[in-house]
Amino acid sequence: MVLPPNPTTNADETRGDPAQVPRRQLEQRHIQMIAVAGTVGTALFLGSGQALSGGGPVGALLAYALVGSVAYASLCSVGEMTSLAPIPGSFAHYAHRWVDEATGFALGWIYFFTNAVTIPAEIAGAELLISYWNVNPRPYIVLILGVICLVNIFGVRYFGEVEFWLSIVKLTMIAILILISIVIDLGGAPDHRRRGFQYWKDPGPFAAGVPDGYQVLGFMSAVVQSAAAFQGIEISAIAASEAVSPRRNVAIAMKRVSVRICVFYITGIFVAGLVVPSNDPQLLQPAGNITHSNGTIERTVNASPFVIGMQNSGFGTSVVSIINAGVLSSAISAGNSFLFSGSRILYGLALRGQAPACLAKLNTRTGTSIPAVLFTSAFGFLAFLDIKNETFQWFYNMAAVGQLITWSVINFTYLRFYQGMAVQKRPRADLKYWNRLQPWLALWGLFGCIVCIFFGGYPIFLGFHKVDRPFIISYVIPSVFLIVLIGWRHLHQTQMISAAQMDFETNIPSVEDTETPEKVPSGFWAKLAYRLI
Repeated sequence: MVLPPNPTTNADETRGDPAQVPRRQLEQRHIQMIAVAGTVGTALFLGSGQALSGGGPVGALLAYALVGSVAYASLCSVGEMTSLAPIPGSFAHYAHRWVDEATGFALGWIYFFTNAVTIPAEIAGAELLISYWNVNPRPYIVLILGVICLVNIFGVRYFGEVEFWLSIVKLTMIAILILISIVIDLGGAPDHRRRGFQYWKDPGPFAAGVPDGYQVLGFMSAVVQSAAAFQGIEISAIAASEAVSPRRNVAIAMKRVSVRICVFYITGIFVAGLVVPSNDPQLLQPAGNITHSNGTIERTVNASPFVIGMQNSGFGTSVVSIINAGVLSSAISAGNSFLFSGSRILYGLALRGQAPACLAKLNTRTGTSIPAVLFTSAFGFLAFLDIKNETFQWFYNMAAVGQLITWSVINFTYLRFYQGMAVQKRPRADLKYWNRLQPWLALWGLFGCIVCIFFGGYPIFLGFHKVDRPFIISYVIPSVFLIVLIGWRHLHQTQMISAAQMDFETNIPSVEDTETPEKVPSGFWAKLAYRLI
């Protein structure tokens, strides 16, 4: 017997008005590409240099493996919930519906903040990349911000198409960089020097700057950056409310994500640690000129360990320039995706009465909340703060901590969802996507996030770092999250929703309403493309 839903859980983004429902225009190819590469940006290509210099090659690899496992657990959790309820607001609404109103409010705003500050981070990264060509990057930055804003205003169809093609560029470039790095490591570069695991021995597997006796903790300095690299990997769940056959497409994306994490993230940081020493002075430094002993001047690119490895091994500037342009396209794509995610979460908050009502107005022509897009895109102008690399690192580190908080709440929400489904005797096996390893994955994801957040500022506890930026980034943001959550709960007297009263039906579209017959591809190439994307 299913008890009536708790009255506090009936708030729904759509309010029963079809005009308030975003249009379902994202196809399977859009969802799959957005899921795997939509938010791959400068945090991976540039920020991996910060992880490498902070944690060393082994420390960075361990950090990426740890955060990758947590990201996978979080994706499995949100994927299963989305398979039941592909609705606007995504996991912020799930927390509102299956935990309590205060948790949904706090999660929605922390996730909006996480995406909003990542937009200027991507733009600041793009500025670093553009400066390689020795031009004034500011006019180009204004152009980039304007383009991604217009793409989101024109509607989800244009967003999906732009992200599809840019994601193909990103995935192709990642594959090329991994292959080139392997060639460099094996001695096939122009300098013909075989490196092997040389940099694992000198300067060492962990960061050289960590005091004696604490080297094993070196990888913790790379954890925050690793979270930034994986940030937004759950975007497919947010896009589900605007996708054709959302349940089927999200299920496909979730089933393929583990392979993609291993190939593109963990393999990427592994080969980066083989071709660049962790104490290379170019890591995460501004572009500039290097004058060689023979008087020649070489232009250096910023931060990316892949490109630094190519430069150090004798590749010409033309090749480096092409790779730099590819990394720049990834920054534009990621900024576009974070603007999409942030504006959609803000739209869901507005529909639940937790943000200004004007942000909930959908444009009838594009199916997009233009006020939400404009408000979110305004954060991009923070990139014009004239503090160069500090802008890039500050924004990304803040966003990374916000991402860890988001994942922890997603996994906690799933544990409540799992309990509610069991108590109400609703079989999870009937869902389009469910994971046999649950709820253990969610427990690991929650535990991993808490550990990463708590020890993210470990230099403070060890006493060899002054309490400034690490303290602010690592512990003030979680404190603000808790204050917002407790404050809303106190002001509105909300209570935790019991498992028996959880609402799994109200305003959730049925399978018949959302799913279309699956088109089976014919021909070798069509089937190959279907399997890959």
